[in-house]
Amino acid sequence: MNAEVSSGPGWRALAGVGAFLLALAVALLVDATNLPPPQAVGVGPTAAMRVVSVLLIVLSAGHFVAAWKARGVPFTPGEKANRVALAWVFGGLVGLIVWLQVGGGFILGATWLFAATATAFGQPLRIKAPLIGLVLALLVYAFFTQVLTLSLPAGPLERALFGG
Repeated sequence: MNAEVSSGPGWRALAGVGAFLLALAVALLVDATNLPPPQAVGVGPTAAMRVVSVLLIVLSAGHFVAAWKARGVPFTPGEKANRVALAWVFGGLVGLIVWLQVGGGFILGATWLFAATATAFGQPLRIKAPLIGLVLALLVYAFFTQVLTLSLPAGPLERALFGG
């Protein structure tokens, strides 16, 4: 008799998420091939989509492997969903959307999203999480706008730091 019991998602859920991630990766790759080539010398807008597609394929493969390993392992439901953590993540997403709509810019909105998500995962809401989020948001903004020459929503902070 198999004494191993899983409190995580069953193999069907893992396989379903894997299939969804694979379909999303394929859709991104197809969409990337339909974009026009870059106007100037450089990476162009399809590079990021291809990188994300490859990462989604890796995540999909990981889910399929986990589903394969979870076959035959009985499933017992674990804890109920952590509603407070879900509320933090949802609040972070809503905050980012609202911040972008009022013209606040990408960097501060993404910083809020990072801090809210870190809080949802158990990090106390102190200076550490927002500071890490700010650094990451600055790097992402600089990479997309300066290296890939793509536009992200600019607010007062972005205009002060990068001009425009």
